[in-house]
Amino acid sequence: MSVAYGAAADAEAERPKRISVLVGPDGKVVRRYDAVTPADHPEEVLADLG
Repeated sequence: MSVAYGAAADAEAERPKRISVLVGPDGKVVRRYDAVTPADHPEEVLADLG
């Protein structure tokens, strides 16, 4: 999955990047979060859902 969502360059990557993705009901990426602040991230995602 890390390759499919762009967190790793390939399946052999030692350490994938830390990213979050918001996936819609159709399985497509709605939003990608490349840099997050843990304290603020839940509210950011909830805002994007609504």
